[in-house]
Amino acid sequence: MKGSATGNLDMIKKLNRSLVLEMIREHEEVTRAQIANTLNISRSTVSTIVDELIQKKLVTEHGPGTSTKLGGRKGIVLRFNPKSAFGIGVDIGGTKVLVLITTLDGEVVYKKKFKTSASVEEILSIIETSIEEAAIIKNDIVAMGVGVPSIVEEQSGVVLDAYALGWTNLPLKQILEERFSFPIFINNDVNFAAVGEAWMGSGEQSEDVLFIAIGTGVGSAIISNGKLLRGAHNQAGEIAYSVSEEDVKSHNYNEKGKFGTFERKTSGKFLSHNELSAAEVFSKYLEGDEDAQETVETFIRHLSIQIANSVSLLNPEYVVLGGGVSESLKEIIPRIQEAVELYTPIPTTIKLATLGGEAGSYGAIAYAFKEIEMADIKDKILTDL
Repeated sequence: MKGSATGNLDMIKKLNRSLVLEMIREHEEVTRAQIANTLNISRSTVSTIVDELIQKKLVTEHGPGTSTKLGGRKGIVLRFNPKSAFGIGVDIGGTKVLVLITTLDGEVVYKKKFKTSASVEEILSIIETSIEEAAIIKNDIVAMGVGVPSIVEEQSGVVLDAYALGWTNLPLKQILEERFSFPIFINNDVNFAAVGEAWMGSGEQSEDVLFIAIGTGVGSAIISNGKLLRGAHNQAGEIAYSVSEEDVKSHNYNEKGKFGTFERKTSGKFLSHNELSAAEVFSKYLEGDEDAQETVETFIRHLSIQIANSVSLLNPEYVVLGGGVSESLKEIIPRIQEAVELYTPIPTTIKLATLGGEAGSYGAIAYAFKEIEMADIKDKILTDL
């Protein structure tokens, strides 16, 4: 019974510390007394927690605040210090590796692109170089997220099929953990792009976002109730394989490792034909070119139907369109919005992504921060910083 009581006491201490830190983060300025009154925690407990947070540099003091309504003594104002720790986001693509390092509130302190390499040792070297060039101490790094163009076994961090890199069943998380002591999280690059747009981009910190990436191929990621949906086999959001009635009638089925049925009607590969790029096709569409108009109208129809069906199923607040093709969609977003409103009574707002190629790295950091909090590793941060 004694061990159980001690465990419960430790849990309460951790919970109180997390609540105090979260309140200081949420308020620009707050005093110990305000924290104690709001959280219904004794002032002595709050003072002990705050003193520890100040020692760890997560919180700073900034002189007396305003006096109480009864003319009481002014309390010392507390502020959260986002520069007390950092996160790293690594987005490994087919042609480039983008490394971002930010403070706890997302302020970028380092950003650099590197040429993609299939050599894991070179990826490790890129991360090491970035930390050195950012001139930050490794002990101040609380976590790192790494996005890869592949299905990933999230718990083990094994990269299953990064064909662009020649990686199959690669234990990437294990390899990274052998080099770096901070927590590491591996996930699909589109999933991280969705998290990035929800955190710092067009998702406006909404907890319900559908992100659709349209590039050479098509992929999507789903954030529901603030959580990234993964699915039983880490394949939630594979809309490339969505099938329509016309696909079934024409025996146009999906095969593993090949472009999906929906992808063949909406991807950059579909749009690019007659030696024109997707951007050139959209340009000709706006000029009234007949062939381009037929192609783009087909694209709008299939994309709008898919979005409408997804909205009816998931009820996202925002549908964010990203990927290379999205850069050419500004003029037709109203058309897509109008069509979706016609096809489903469930409301949503369709927007273009704003972070561009940086979404994945931002998302990798945001995801890592979130996972740390969810796993209660936050207390390890308070101990180790």
